[in-house]
Amino acid sequence: MRHRLIVKSEMKSLDSVYLWVEEILTNEVSKKQLRNILLIVQEMVTNSILHGNQAVIEREVTVLLSINQEDITIEIEDEGEGIKTLPLKKESKELDYLAENGRGLKLAVLLTKSIELHGNRTKLIFTKN
Repeated sequence: MRHRLIVKSEMKSLDSVYLWVEEILTNEVSKKQLRNILLIVQEMVTNSILHGNQAVIEREVTVLLSINQEDITIEIEDEGEGIKTLPLKKESKELDYLAENGRGLKLAVLLTKSIELHGNRTKLIFTKN
């Protein structure tokens, strides 16, 4: 099953992304896993809006969500330059949760099964349980 949502680069778009993901996944994963997925998606879409698309409202963020027997894959793509590296798990464990910057990627590294960078597209893989 594959779903796609495209939103404009404005912070109010976060609500529609959040509700969209929640609706699709509510019966697919545990409540704890759903909270983790929603947190990571919110952080990563925020990064796409603010850093990737520089909050230029005409630019879009595309979210693809697919579900199989074992995993949930969420890909978030913006119109920016992309990022080149991810924080290491060790760095991520030393996360300052109150920091203004760098929280999203570190949380993603800690809470996903895997994370991949492909230019301006981030692929997040979560286990279903």
